[in-house]
Order: sequence, then structure tokens, then C-alpha cells
Amino acid sequence: MMDPTLDDDDAFEGDDRGEPSPPCSYRTALAAATPYQLRSILRELGRDPGRRTTGLAEELADRLDAPGVVASLMADLSPVERQGLGLFALSEVAAWPAVAFGETLNGLGLDPQAVLERPMALGLIVPMPPAADPEDRLWPLDPERVGGMRLVAHPTVLETARMDEPEGDGPPVLDEPARLVRESDGLEAVLRLAALWQLADTSPLKRTRQGGLYKRDRQRLDEDPALAGPIADVLHAPEDHVSLWLSLARSIGLLIDEPESDRIVAAPASIWAEHGVHLPQMIAARWLGGVDLTDRGADPGSNLALRPVTLLWLASLEEGAWVRLDGLAAWLSDRMRPPTLPEPSGKAERRRGRSADETPPGDPMTEVLRSTLLGPAYLLGLVRVGEAGPSRTPAVQLTDRGRYVLGLGPPPPPPPRIEQFLFVQPNFEIVAYRQGLNPALIGRLSRFARWSQLGSALTLRLNSDAIDRGLASGLTVDQIRDWLTRHGVRPLPDGVAGAIASWAGRRDRLTYYASATLIEFSSAAELETALAEWAEGTAPPPVRVADRVLLVEDEGAIPFRRFQLAGARDYRKPPESCVEVGPDGVSLAADPARGDLFIEAELSRFADPVPTDASETTLRRRHVVSPASLGRASNEGLTLAGLSQWYAHRTGAPMPPVVRWLASIVGFEGAQPAEAVRVGRPLIVRTERAEVLDGLLQHPDTRPLFGDRLGPTAAIVRSGDPERLQKALATLGVTLVLE
Repeated sequence: MMDPTLDDDDAFEGDDRGEPSPPCSYRTALAAATPYQLRSILRELGRDPGRRTTGLAEELADRLDAPGVVASLMADLSPVERQGLGLFALSEVAAWPAVAFGETLNGLGLDPQAVLERPMALGLIVPMPPAADPEDRLWPLDPERVGGMRLVAHPTVLETARMDEPEGDGPPVLDEPARLVRESDGLEAVLRLAALWQLADTSPLKRTRQGGLYKRDRQRLDEDPALAGPIADVLHAPEDHVSLWLSLARSIGLLIDEPESDRIVAAPASIWAEHGVHLPQMIAARWLGGVDLTDRGADPGSNLALRPVTLLWLASLEEGAWVRLDGLAAWLSDRMRPPTLPEPSGKAERRRGRSADETPPGDPMTEVLRSTLLGPAYLLGLVRVGEAGPSRTPAVQLTDRGRYVLGLGPPPPPPPRIEQFLFVQPNFEIVAYRQGLNPALIGRLSRFARWSQLGSALTLRLNSDAIDRGLASGLTVDQIRDWLTRHGVRPLPDGVAGAIASWAGRRDRLTYYASATLIEFSSAAELETALAEWAEGTAPPPVRVADRVLLVEDEGAIPFRRFQLAGARDYRKPPESCVEVGPDGVSLAADPARGDLFIEAELSRFADPVPTDASETTLRRRHVVSPASLGRASNEGLTLAGLSQWYAHRTGAPMPPVVRWLASIVGFEGAQPAEAVRVGRPLIVRTERAEVLDGLLQHPDTRPLFGDRLGPTAAIVRSGDPERLQKALATLGVTLVLE
């Protein structure tokens, strides 16, 4: 079973401590079975596959998927065999760890071989991975033989099978009723999951390759006061209840693993309306299946088996019977292996305030049974707890909700309905009393108010983000205000009603179009002409979104015959190079056939538009770069690197040198400061032959007088005065001719 709440300090992108467990679907288990096993199952179903080795898994799956086949096979099974299949339906989990399944059957007084042999022969249950030896029996289901194996049931089993009360003498009961009885309202899990759903809806969580959470996301959950705050009505607090809520939320679909992504996102708000009433039963069923247990390579065994075993035996007792917790533990110790006490983890021990090497006292069966029944089972409303005898030993009794979750009784009667249970404060805080809540109302509140504290009294906050979430989920402003008014003890404060309308008004100014077509005209006058001549019809009319741009929802309503199209653009594709640079380096012209509606906004950041000549027929819009336009761009934060990248993407060529030079003049970020331009009157010496100039540049009397050489027969004299050169040449007998 995969740990959905990995929060170790070294949980990061490169964490390679292991891969997640493979999926345990029925068809996956069939694909892993050997041809010998598949042929044996097909023969039991009346089909002779011969000696084929291919296509057997698909043939078997198709056979069992046929309408009525699984139901017919289950009708022919014995009550004991159907009781084993009912465990899958009870927990709504298709894959059970084999050791835990065997311990559950032992605890119920059933022989695992008698329960599983026939359903496995018919393919109703498939082991994954299969036994190494096809003829090797799996019994007994102990860790040495089937450790790490899972038993996977056909999906129809979860819909068809049901669990019955165990037969035989149950645990010893008390002679008198327990005292100081406590029973939870069963809403704690729903409230915590609602707070978790809001956190994931605000910002999705990110999971590692092992399926856990990254440290920053886990820390965000641990620091949320509504999700991670102390539980008010609890007898044995879970060591890490945030992990419990996270596991349950993912198992019931309140949080969803986003496909082809590493994110965990909140389910649509419609899940509260669709499953709100049944949410407590869904949560309890997943908890019975052990979704919160982490095996880390080992089978949970009795730690998981104790959950259904204990509740089923409590259901078999007479109505009103109480069982001492220590007596129940001693009775179960004779039927099952002792459970394994959880090893201390650093984070859990820091929460509990004891050292990691301290061993928990007491018998393992009693300790695990105490944490199971007085912890989640009590919080979920499955058992009520009292005190027995002078020693005030805890005693437990199954509730109506617990019997209903086991499929052994009708739905529990609803609590008395309290219509007014909200106090809406002028400071936008809401106080809600638990007595008036139910799962459906919790879901409605979670859609437009933010849970801030969970306890005997619950507090929520109204803000713009919460109202926006409620409107996005399909609620209206009137529905939110009417609902708060109907359930409020006092009238809704005027300031709160006005703020809700104001927040909704901000959202109304934003309109979302799933798809639309944008039409850009060459001038505002052409747009007005098009609007005037637009044919009326059933489609929504065009919407002006700029002085030259129209938005059309239905592309089929566009009168293309009246327009001269210069080009079309699909904005799902990356931007194209659509700007041409003029020979002067500062002129820019956007090609409408390849451009898009963003190009003009991009150009206006660092260039100025050039008025279009009335005689020009082209639709190209021209811009020019100037020191003033570049100065404006620099003040708005545009850098030289960003401008260079724009030229590369939009022109397909590097930035022109003249633009780079102008950028240095205006002090662009990333540009070197502009240097002064030097000017002078150089004296140039020209000779008839190159070797003459070579001699002048090499002779010690004339060499210091020359600067840069301009070519084979020309060079610059360092001083503009030719007198020094004339004297040096005269000593050599050479005449200097001045032109």
C-alpha cells in the first residue's frame, strides 16, 4: 500500500528510495497470472482453451464481464465463501493484502482455504503477484508464504457481495450498561476533509515519484489551523491525523491525482452535491479498507484486520450490549496474531512529545485496539464509548451508523434539524454550531466560505477569494445571501451583504470564453463599418475589445465574404517571426499575414507608430525606434537582453547595431555606457609603391611619426603638421609633396 503522505526531510525531485507500488486492478492481476492458472480458470468456467498461451487473460476478463456471469457464479457459492467476498464489498477496496485478509478471516472464525479456494478457482479472486509454482497452495496465509501478495477481486464482486454477521459465540459482554457514555457526531472527518479540499483548490499539492508530498506542501498542510488543529472531541488522538485526512480525501475522490502531471488537485465542487449525503459512509468504508496504513514493504496484517473484525463481532451481539476493551483484546488474542505496534518516527514522536527510542507500554493487541476504536472508529461515529466498573475501563458498543456502514442495518435516523445555526458577524467571520450541520451543509459552506477553526464551535471567514470560488462553482450572489439569511440567527449585516455583491461585481467584469475568434481591422473606422453592416441572427453579436479588434464567439456567424482577409492566426501555436527591419535598422514593419494581436503591443513598448499614408494600400503597420521610445522602454523595465530576445524571436535576426548603439545612449540595463565620438583632421601619406611605405614605417627616423596604416600605399601621419615629416625626409634626400 503506497504512502500518500511522504514528508521526510529528504523528499525532493531526485528521491530514488523506491518506485510506487504497481496498480492492483483486476485486469493487471490477470495479465500477471501464468498460462497454466488462466487455463485452469477457463476450464472451471466451461471453456476449453486447449494448450494456448496467448490471449487467455483477455478471454477470461471478457467472459466474467458478460452481464450476469459473476452474479450467477456467486449464487452457487457457499455462505462461507460469499462471506469472504463480502469483505471486498464492505471496504469498497478491490485489492486486499493477503496476510491481512487471512487474519481477518481467522478473526471471524473462518478457514481461509474454505473461503478462498473456490472463488480463486473461478477467477473471482486473483493473487498478485502469482505464486512462483502454479500448483503451490497459498494456505496458510502467513507472512512467510504470501508476504507482499495482494488478493484482487473482480469489480462486480464489490457491487454484488455483502457481509453477514459472524456466527458463533462473540466476545464476553458486560453485565450492566456502561457509564459516562460518549458518542461523536461523525462530522469531524467531513469537516477536516472540507478544509483540505479548500487548501488544494486554492493551490494544488505536488507529489513525489513515490506518491507522497513535497516538504513545502506538507508543511503548508501541517500549519493550517483548520486542518491540523487539535481535535476537540477525541478519546485517542491519531499521531498524525493530517496524513489520515489526506489518505481518506484521495481515496474517496475529494482530491484527484491530475493525469499526466505530478499535482494533486481538488475535485469539482459538484462532488459535494453528488456525494455529500453519503460522504460519512464512504469515508468509513475506505478506513475499513486501510487506505491510511503504510506497509513500506510489509503486510499490515492484524493492524488492518482488527478494524472489520472488531466491528463485525460488535454487530453480532445483542442490541445494547457493551464490551470491555481489555476483554475484547484478550478474546481476539486467542484468534489472531498480535498486531505490530507502529515504529516511532521522528516527526510523529516530536508531535507526541516523547523520545523516539521509548517503547509504548502495554499489550500490542490492547494498544492497537485502543488506537483503532477510541481513535478513528469513534471519530467516524462507528462506536460509542463508556466506562465499565470501578476501574473505569473503556467499554465500546456499535452505533446505528456503524451497523449501517457494515451493511447490516438501515441508515441512522437524522439528528433533529436546526434551521438557524449561523452567526454572521460584521467583521466577515461566521460562527457555525455543529448541531445544525450535516455533510451536505458542510459542502455548501465550503464552496463560498473559508474554514478557519474547527472545534465545538466552528469558525469561517468570508473574503473575495472564497466568494469567487463559490460563484465559479455555480452559485449566485442571491443564493449565497439567501442561504446565509435563512440559516443565520440574526439578519445578515448590511456591510457583509454589500461586500458579497461588490466582490461578485469585480468577478462579473471578467468574462471567460472557452473559445473565440478575434478580428483585427486596419482602422477604427473600418471596425465601426463592419459593426453597422453585421447581419443579425441567433448567434451572440460581436464584442468590441479594442478600438480595432472584435471578439466573435461563434465563428460561423462571421460574414467572411464582406472582409478582405490578410491572414489568420491560431493562438495555440507558438509566436512566429513576423516583423521586418528596414535598411536603416530603426524602421520596423509588421506583416499582418504572419503576425498576431500581441505584436503591436510589443512594438509599442520600445518604438513609435508611423502615421499611415492614405495612398498606401498595404495593411502593414510601421514603427520607428528612437532614443525617446527606447528611453520609455527602459523606464518600464525592458532590458537589453529582453530586447535582443524579442528581435531574435520576432524578426529572426539579431538586434541591429544602430538599435544597440541607441540603447547604450539612453542607458539601457545591460548596455555598456556610450562613448564619446572623436573627430580630427588626419594627414594621409600615399606612395606609388607599397615597399616605399614599408620603408617609411620601418625607418627609425620616420616610424614614430606614423599612425594607423590604411592600406598597402597609405598611412596616417600622427600629427596634422607635415613639417616634422618633411624635415626627416629631407635628411634622407626624399622630397615631400603636399597636395
